Amino acid sequence: MTSTRTNNRNFLMEPPGDRTGGSGFRIFRSNPTALIAMPKQHRLLSELTSIEQQLSQLVRGPNVFTVDQSNATWSPPVDIYETPESFILTAEVPGVKTGEIDIKVINGNLILRGERRWESDVHGEHFHRLESAYGKFERSFSLSEQIDAERISAELEHGVLKVILPKRLKAESKQIEINDE
Repeated sequence: MTSTRTNNRNFLMEPPGDRTGGSGFRIFRSNPTALIAMPKQHRLLSELTSIEQQLSQLVRGPNVFTVDQSNATWSPPVDIYETPESFILTAEVPGVKTGEIDIKVINGNLILRGERRWESDVHGEHFHRLESAYGKFERSFSLSEQIDAERISAELEHGVLKVILPKRLKAESKQIEINDE
């Protein structure tokens, strides 16, 4: 590990390996209560989130959405809310362009895939802190029967992906007459 001390702040920095989503910067601080940011934490956080979601599902019962996260480099935060006509999923994907996001419905699952590329314009790089996540991501959501997959639409604006999941139209009830013979 190549380390440098900067401004007497007791930071030890390891330069990145592959900047397209590889190891990223590892920042250590000699203060044991300080934040230690390492890529392995992303996987651990993903696993803890998955366990939390499974426990929540056991307590609350079935939900409209169930979530699966792969071991991607990073995972964009997602919010899901309901309106009378649809469910709305928003994902924070700053710096990701429309052409770098793929949205599909496969076997009743909504799959969001993409990549946030490292595009540094800093010359003579000597970072003191790097908290932004880069690399590939994938999120998968099991869709409820309430959702009309044929009418799903999406838009990307100001780094927020908005996926509109319309509810199925309720069939009107019809009275069936019984004929006498």
